[in-house]
Amino acid sequence: MSDQMINGGYNPHANIAENAARLKRVPDKPSAAGAGIESGNSFRELLNKRLQGDRKEISFSKHADLRARERNIAIEDADLDKLSDACDRAAGKGVRDALIVMNDSAFIVNAGSKVVVTVVDKNEMKGNIFTNIEGAVFL
Repeated sequence: MSDQMINGGYNPHANIAENAARLKRVPDKPSAAGAGIESGNSFRELLNKRLQGDRKEISFSKHADLRARERNIAIEDADLDKLSDACDRAAGKGVRDALIVMNDSAFIVNAGSKVVVTVVDKNEMKGNIFTNIEGAVFL
């Protein structure tokens, strides 16, 4: 206690240092503003990473998968990317259900959830009427 007295007065710094030494060290947590940020990455890189991570991939309903198999419609990875981009464009215009025509095939998709509802080949497109769509994208 005598070391806490300076020239007959109280030394608050000694008391603070003594109490701080008794406290357990808590591991550093990232701040809310910097949570998940890796050092050395630019804002653009981080934003692109985040946007790509949040981007939902295109999927097929059971019905669409069955129709594509029955009609021998081959869908490549590049086609999936095109369908996904077309869904993004349609959803960006406020279209929920869209007709996407690509590679001699037509896809009815829910643009917001990126789910292909059904698939039609070029032979079945002729004379066919597509209903319950809000927009069309031709690729």
